[in-house]
Amino acid sequence: MQRVLSFQMARGFSESSEFVTKRMCFSFIFSVGFLCLLCGFLLGRFATQRAIEFRAEKKRLEFAGNGLENTEHLQHLLHEQLERAPLDPDFETKWELFNVGENDVRRVNGILSNLSFIHKIVEHESYIAAIARGSREPDRYVVLSASGEGVGIVLELAKTLNHIQGEHRWKPRRSIIFCLFSGSSNPCSEILSTFMRNKVIAYVVIHHQALQGRGPFIVSGSDIVQSVVLESAITVKNWLSHNSQLLSLNSVSHNVTISRLTLDTPHVVLSFMNNNSTYTENDHERELRKIILAQVLGQTIWKLSECLVIKWNPSYFNETVSTALGFINNTELVETKVKIQQTVVKLLNNIKLLNEKIDTIDNISTLEIRILNDFLMDLDRALLCPDNKLQSRTNWSEFLRLSHEPFNIISMYLNEMVKCYEIAIQLLQDR
Repeated sequence: MQRVLSFQMARGFSESSEFVTKRMCFSFIFSVGFLCLLCGFLLGRFATQRAIEFRAEKKRLEFAGNGLENTEHLQHLLHEQLERAPLDPDFETKWELFNVGENDVRRVNGILSNLSFIHKIVEHESYIAAIARGSREPDRYVVLSASGEGVGIVLELAKTLNHIQGEHRWKPRRSIIFCLFSGSSNPCSEILSTFMRNKVIAYVVIHHQALQGRGPFIVSGSDIVQSVVLESAITVKNWLSHNSQLLSLNSVSHNVTISRLTLDTPHVVLSFMNNNSTYTENDHERELRKIILAQVLGQTIWKLSECLVIKWNPSYFNETVSTALGFINNTELVETKVKIQQTVVKLLNNIKLLNEKIDTIDNISTLEIRILNDFLMDLDRALLCPDNKLQSRTNWSEFLRLSHEPFNIISMYLNEMVKCYEIAIQLLQDR
C-alpha cells in the first residue's frame, strides 16, 4: 500500500509540474501578444500623429509668404540666370522693324518646341503662341505678350523657366501663355476665346520699344495687376543690392500719364520712360536696362503664376488718385473733387477689410483659392470699368488730358469715375 501511495504521489507531482509549465508558456505567449498589440497601437498612433503634423507643416510651408516662400531659392536662381542670359539682339532688330520672315517664325517655333516646359504651340504668319500648362489651376492663364525688343527677353525667360523645371521639377501653378507677334497691332488678346479671356488672371505686355526710353522703369495698367508688377520690381531691386550698376537704372514708377490698353482684361504694360535726353547711349547701358526688364518680368510672371492669392496693395492706387486730384484747382470742381475723395476712402477701407480676411486664412482649398482670385480679377475689371469701346472710364491719364477742357466735361468724367468706384465698393460689400 505504501508503495502504491508513493507511486501515485510521484505521478501527481509530475503532472502538476507539467501543468504549471504549460500554463506559464501560455501566459507568456498571451502577455507577449498583448504587449505587441499595445506597442502596435501606440506606434500606429504615433505614426498617424506624425503624418498629421507633417501634412500640417507641409501646408504651412505651402502657405508661407502667400505660397512664394518655399520657392524663394528658385526665384533667386531665375534672377541669376536672367542676369547672365545672352539676350538675342538679332530677334529684336527683325521683330522691331516688323521684318519677320517665315524662317524667323520657324526659328522661334524651333526654340519653343524644344522646351519640355511648353505643352502646345500655335503658329500664325503674324504671331506664335506657346502654352505652358499649369499644375493646379491649368484653366487659369497668365498671358505674356511681346513684340520687337521684348521677343528676345521672353524667349530667354521661357528657356530659363524650362531649365528650372527640368532641374528642380518645378511646375507653375497656373498656365502661362507666351505670345510673340510682329506688326503694328497686337493680336494676342484676340486669339483668346471668350471662354479663355474670362479666365485670364493677367495680361502682361512688353511694348515693342520697351527699351528705347532712357528714363525710369514705368508700369501702367489695371490697378491690381499693376501693383503686383510694382511689388515685383521692388523685390528685384532688393535682391540686386549687390549690383550698384543695375540699381542705378532700377528706379521704378507708376506713371499717371501712360494710358491703359483698350482691353477689358486685367493687364499691365512694362517699359522704360522716354525722358527726351540727348546724350549718346552706349551698349552697356542698354544691356543693363534689358537685364532689369527681364528680371522684373520674370519675377512678375513667377508671382502671378505661383502665388496663392493675387492680393491688391492699394497704396499705389491711392498715390495715383492723390497726384491726379492735385491738378484740380478750379473752384467749380471742388464739390466733385471732395466726392471722389470720399468714394476712394470708402473703397480703400473695404479693400483693407478684404486684405485682413485674406491674411487670417491659414488653410484653404484649391477651389477656394480659385474663387477668391476670380473675385479679385472681377474687382480689377470693375475698377477698369471699360465702356462699349473698351476704353477705361477710370483712366487718370485721360483725366489729365481733359485738364484744359471746360469744367462741365471734367466734372462729367469724374462723376463717371465715382460710379465705377461705387460699383467696385458694392462688389466688395456683397462678397
